[in-house]
Amino acid sequence: MTTTVAEKQISDNAKNLLIRPPVTLIEYVALRSPLLRHITRQLLTLRQVMLISDGRDKVLKVFQYFSKAFLWASDVENNKERGFKYTENINCLIAQFSITRKLLRLFHATDPINKIYNIPLAYGNQYTRHQKIMTTLDIIDGFVCLANDIVDDIVCLSKIGVLDRSLAKKYSPYSARLWMTGIWLDLNSVYQRIAATNRALENANTKEEVIRFVREKERHYYDFIKLLFDLVFCIGDCWPTFYKSGGWQAISGSLSGFMSLFKIWRRFEDNLLC
Repeated sequence: MTTTVAEKQISDNAKNLLIRPPVTLIEYVALRSPLLRHITRQLLTLRQVMLISDGRDKVLKVFQYFSKAFLWASDVENNKERGFKYTENINCLIAQFSITRKLLRLFHATDPINKIYNIPLAYGNQYTRHQKIMTTLDIIDGFVCLANDIVDDIVCLSKIGVLDRSLAKKYSPYSARLWMTGIWLDLNSVYQRIAATNRALENANTKEEVIRFVREKERHYYDFIKLLFDLVFCIGDCWPTFYKSGGWQAISGSLSGFMSLFKIWRRFEDNLLC
């Protein structure tokens, strides 16, 4: 008794053949709807972003400062006598967003400790003067960020009542000035990274290297623009009377949060597509 095995011939043009049937309802429908497939990918990306504390912090930051910007815009309308019906509710929501974000960033000092630990030293005769200066600035930046996070933790614990509530008012100016110092150091660091990426781009030999360096340059520009918005916002914290309107901080805070969220979003979206 013999058994005949019949081989199925698949044509060369059947490249879009679905080998494995969809296993979920969403997958089944998404395969037939490009719009739903796009929405599903964005929802999955949002899930990935919300799983990390930094992602949740940036999502809340966007809502917090866009709400402030909305209230500021409604105040400059001709509705001042009538006002906005839910202003008090939104202000309560903004205050809770602020506290929640501080709690999410509690004990964030471990991040600059990791940064300091991994700074490559450039001391010795084999390094140029520029490399030594950049290493020194990176070390200073690491300790400034560490001090800023420690002070932020004191302010946070004070505001929620764990520590004396008067400490929040006492240490908030120090937090703002440390943040301002860190912004200037980070701006210099990003500028140097952009210059280094441009040099690497000029010496790139393959298409893959060019694409990689172009993407790195885009990320550096995102960081640079985000830091500029942070600088505009921080000026209002360091010198409260500098801006005559709260709109400057509301709008700059919104855009800074959006840029940070966009960067995280792109990273997770690229991983999802891979």
